[in-house]
Parts: sequence; C-alpha cells; structure tokens
Amino acid sequence: MSKKLKQTVQNQVKKAIRREVRRRGGYGMILLIAVLLVIGFFSPKLRDQISAKVGDFFPATISSRDNQPLPSRKQSPLKEGIWPVVHIVDGDTLDVVDGNGIKHRIRLIGADTPEVVKPNTPQQPFGQEASIFTKQMIARSGNRVRVAFDGDQVDQYGRNLAMIYVQTPQGEICLNELLVREGLARALLQYRFSNGAKKRLQLAENEAKTARRKIWSVKKNSWF
Repeated sequence: MSKKLKQTVQNQVKKAIRREVRRRGGYGMILLIAVLLVIGFFSPKLRDQISAKVGDFFPATISSRDNQPLPSRKQSPLKEGIWPVVHIVDGDTLDVVDGNGIKHRIRLIGADTPEVVKPNTPQQPFGQEASIFTKQMIARSGNRVRVAFDGDQVDQYGRNLAMIYVQTPQGEICLNELLVREGLARALLQYRFSNGAKKRLQLAENEAKTARRKIWSVKKNSWF
C-alpha cells in the first residue's frame, strides 16, 4: 500500500470513527474494533498507526477500573505501612525509617509546595508556611505516618513517591490532598498514579483557587 493511500485511509477512518463513536456510543466502539481488525488483516502496521492516532481524539474517561493504582515503572524498596518520620526537608519531602533502620526519602506524589531549601533557588512565597504546616501535622500524628503507593513509586532522583496519611482527632487524612486544599501546594499530576487520586487533588486545588488561599492569593506566582 502506497504512503499516500495509507494517509488517505487513515484520515477517512479517523473521521468515520470519530463520527460514529459520538453518534452511537458503545456501538461506535464496536465499530472501531471491527475496523481495526479488518485493517490488521491486511496491514498490522497500519492498524497500529491508526489505533494510536484515533486515541488522540478521545480523552480517557474515569471508570471504576481507572481508580485502581497504575502499574509502577520502578518499585520502591520501602514497603507500605506506618513508619516513623526522622526528618522533614520541606512541605512536600520527608524522611522515614523502616523496620531495618534504613532511611528512605519520600516525595509527596501529586503535591508541589513552594521551594525552601532547593540549591540556587530563593525561598518562594508560602514555602516556609508549607514546611511548618507539614511539621505540625506530622507532630500531631505522633511523628508517624502511613505510607501508601499509588502508581509510580520512585522518581528520577531516587525518591519514593507516595501518598502520606496522618492521624487527626477526626481520623486519618491524606497530607498530599490537605496541603493542596489549604493552598500550600499546587496539584502536580504528571506522574503516573490513579485517576481517582488525581481527581481529588484537582478538586482540592479548585477549592483553594476559588477561596484564594495562600499561593492562590498572589496574583502572579513566579514558581509555576
């Protein structure tokens, strides 16, 4: 099949599939599968190309399966559980010690607080407040936190990426989400973790923005 003919087929199939999926919902998806099967019979390579292109037209929707943690590219040596906190670096980074006495650095996945200790970077607005807030919440939790993984477990710097839960008189609370809701962190969603958690963080950020809390009270944030 010539390159020009392949391109023509791709364009026609994309238009037809987009139209039918919008019109017929589930039946449109059946049509999509059927078309790809037929194309795959003649040209598996072309099938894969069209499949990838079609995916660009349809954003992922949140379903019950999407709420499950995504597979992690890197597994962490730290196990999920309740561990003592031995050091708090800043609002979104801390160190815990496991049962073998090994220290692990944890970066709160999905929450990005202003910088306080980053080399060659001046302290950013509300960074100190975020650090104090995290220290207070962890102190009230008896300097122990529950570590839970939800997708990617290790970042490019070798830090553990985790959801951190603290105990309060009202029960267990996710510190990642709390920092975002308080306007002390922005939602950082580029890592691979569950859509359910991403949705909660986005809602928390929207609430903080609407109320113009902390970082959202500043008209122009130079750090994002």
